[in-house]
Amino acid sequence: DPRDKPRPWRLDPLPLIIDADEWQGVSEALEQRARLLNLILADLYGPQRLLEQGLLPAKALYMHPGFLRPYHGQKVPENCFLQFYAADLARAPDGKWWVLADRTEAPSGAGFALENRIVVSRMLPGIFRSCRVQRLAPYFVALQETLRRLAPAQRDNPRVVVLSQGPHSPNYFENAYLARYLGYTLVEADDLAVRNDRVTLKTLGGLLGVDVLLRRPNSERCDPLELDGETNTGVTGLLQAARGGNVAIANVLGSGLVESPVFMSFLPRLCKELLGEELKLASVATWWCDEPESLEYVLAHLDELTIKRAFRQRGQELQFSQNLGAKSTADLVAMIRANPAAFIAQETVSRSSAPVWNDGAVQSSHIAVRAFLVASKDTYTVMPGGLARVSSSTDPLELSILSGEGSKDLWVLANQPISPVSLLDKPGQPVELRRSGAELPSRVADNLYWLGRHTERADATVRLLRSITLRLTDEGDPAGLSELPSLLRVLVEQGQIEPGFLVDGMREQLPTIEQMLPRCIFDETHHSNLRSVLSQMFRLASIVRDRMSVDTWRILCRIDEQFRPPSSGSLQLSDVLPLLSELIIELAAFHGMVMESMTRTQGWRFLDLGRRLERGMRTISLVKNALASRTNIPSSLLEAVLEIADSRMTYRSRYLANLQLGAVLDLLLTDETNPRSVAYQLVMLADHVEKLPRDRSQPTYAAEQRLAMHALHTIRMVDVQSLAERHAAGERYALQRLLENFEALLPQLSDAVSLKYLIHAGSPHQLDEIRPE
Repeated sequence: DPRDKPRPWRLDPLPLIIDADEWQGVSEALEQRARLLNLILADLYGPQRLLEQGLLPAKALYMHPGFLRPYHGQKVPENCFLQFYAADLARAPDGKWWVLADRTEAPSGAGFALENRIVVSRMLPGIFRSCRVQRLAPYFVALQETLRRLAPAQRDNPRVVVLSQGPHSPNYFENAYLARYLGYTLVEADDLAVRNDRVTLKTLGGLLGVDVLLRRPNSERCDPLELDGETNTGVTGLLQAARGGNVAIANVLGSGLVESPVFMSFLPRLCKELLGEELKLASVATWWCDEPESLEYVLAHLDELTIKRAFRQRGQELQFSQNLGAKSTADLVAMIRANPAAFIAQETVSRSSAPVWNDGAVQSSHIAVRAFLVASKDTYTVMPGGLARVSSSTDPLELSILSGEGSKDLWVLANQPISPVSLLDKPGQPVELRRSGAELPSRVADNLYWLGRHTERADATVRLLRSITLRLTDEGDPAGLSELPSLLRVLVEQGQIEPGFLVDGMREQLPTIEQMLPRCIFDETHHSNLRSVLSQMFRLASIVRDRMSVDTWRILCRIDEQFRPPSSGSLQLSDVLPLLSELIIELAAFHGMVMESMTRTQGWRFLDLGRRLERGMRTISLVKNALASRTNIPSSLLEAVLEIADSRMTYRSRYLANLQLGAVLDLLLTDETNPRSVAYQLVMLADHVEKLPRDRSQPTYAAEQRLAMHALHTIRMVDVQSLAERHAAGERYALQRLLENFEALLPQLSDAVSLKYLIHAGSPHQLDEIRPE
């Protein structure tokens, strides 16, 4: 997880073994069930004959919170609403299989089943081969073929992406694991944009069309324009693109409708009507409380049944179950009678058990299985295996999974030799040499860019705070420090402390700076304070964790864990000083790892681009607020500014202790050999901008190139000696105007790069600039 703590996933070394003939019967029944649910979806989102003929009560559909108008009108390839289907199964002690639940929204678990298989087959290779265990790879081959066939243009090599909820989702590991195994791009909503009713992937090289989208979020979280407007996991305009047939979505948005348990009580009659067959695999006995006879039965047997919502809301089952458990029988009866259509009751299934290895001994544990199917033309392919979960609890499967339990690899034995099939690369197989470039998703580049900015912002802030803290904790009287007001002015301009500290009359009404500063440093509620900047830095790093080395990640984890106020006792300014010094060392270690270990791809370029922009802006802010605001500049202030800019030793090696404004300005503004100077940052920025992906056939420079060249030319044309002399003579406006010019130029450069490579939008226009053609 983002804080480098493992999410436990216990894999039992003893597999769950099922005979081929037994699994064949289960597979045929599940294939029938998948076809049935697909036909129900096609009818409910189409002619609705099931309602007209009274086979399904209208209330069972129109009370469903997931039956929404925006889902209608999508172009569904081959009229298949259900590309992927999963069923939660349990085997009773007598050996009979039951369907506990249908999963039709975005079934999860196939990646975990695959990982379990890879681990166990490598741990027990001899036994695995001799037992003739059926391979899982044919299922994933069928999955790839299905997604390829869904592509609207029927291309041989369509672009398929896996839409994830992001790193903070519990299923993110599985999504990343599957994407790598299948060879698809793992994306988040911010990676995608809809342009001209087409879904596109934002990359540094431009917008690339997406043909098929394998989604993981719930349907209602996929398009904030037409569905849940508060979601941050959706793609604006996705439904419009789906209605236009410009993108295929698996599963179709709205497919989760039939995984609500209310439909279970109607499946036997619907199977006879739609397929002309008896339902081969029975569901767990289900009673819908809206039917009078069922209601009376449920109320008379409450102690024997499990009460659930009639209409499933993913992610809320555990909370709902806990709320029901806290109610008395009288309150539960009153709740059901008040709105019987909202509830169903199900028989409590006693799941069969299997041996597990625990604490050096074999023990017994209840089992449940999630089986997976993928559409294959006019039928479904069943995974010859599945995700087997084990638990000491007899709770329903969905609750025991949420509360945490172990897993097993499910072995389906074959009656004949197995031909080895795998999508994994074979050992020794030649690999195609490559270097990543313009295909880097813009969201990743954006996060790396802001990670660079936040690490540099933290570095500049901590150096400023350490310089002030050193002076405030010195044995001398702070009132005699002539440089202190100017340094406090820099703190105020950067939003670190209240502006009142600079105003006579207000300063006396505030706590002393010695009392206020420790609280401000660790205040996470203010976005510009140091602790808040570090939190943002850590958050961004956790998003792009797969782009950095383990050692680099450990440095960031150490920063986040160690730079915290003590849990007890008041924090004194003297206590902060060692924390600040240690933080400077840790940040230097991070920058060293980035410079020495990170390959010079576009990802590194955006990380360093963010660093250079932020360092340039922070240096300009320091010089402007500390030096340009006064003409009589004491030597102590010049030395403090050099100290904050980490350039004091360089200055002393050149000029000894002779502190002059011109020499300081040269070192911090125009010296291209000083890695801390503004000129050095501009040289690096111009180089980065020049090497960004672009259409080299264009005869003119791009906006970001012109801005970078203009800024570099401007700093090179500065006569710092003349500037210092004019400033000493009282002409402060010349230095201030130069610095204000750069304060405007660098944000413009940042905006130009962001608009073109990260946001993929044109230059902004005022409304009064837009004219009809």
